[in-house]
Amino acid sequence: MPTSRLTTRAAVAGAALAGTALAGTALVLGLLTAPAASAVPAARAEATRTAASDTYTVTARTTTYVYAGPSLSYPRRGSLRVGQSYRADCWGMSDVVAGNGQSSGVWIHVLGDQDVGPGFVNVVFLQGDDHAGLPASAGC
Repeated sequence: MPTSRLTTRAAVAGAALAGTALAGTALVLGLLTAPAASAVPAARAEATRTAASDTYTVTARTTTYVYAGPSLSYPRRGSLRVGQSYRADCWGMSDVVAGNGQSSGVWIHVLGDQDVGPGFVNVVFLQGDDHAGLPASAGC
């Protein structure tokens, strides 16, 4: 398992509280940290399970950054490109982010590829339901 992967929702939330918010980063990205999560429409496509493993395929809804942890305050590890698919293994709850007309505190752990290191992406930037198609059992 990658060292950045958090094993419980409490650890995800605790790590987010330990970091400091970078308001400048949020403004540059055009994102706002919202005070509460709202429902994400379930009409988006489901993630596809990868054979013989506990990984899933998620697709970027828009070009977005991948962060070392589940918050905008963590360092960036690269960018996901709109329409491209990436491997992911779990989801967790942390800082609420607004984007694409939605807000959510759900962060998906992507495994990265040759261009992007492993890290976290908020679900509002991915296709799929309110967990980007990952099942409830795939919590970090």
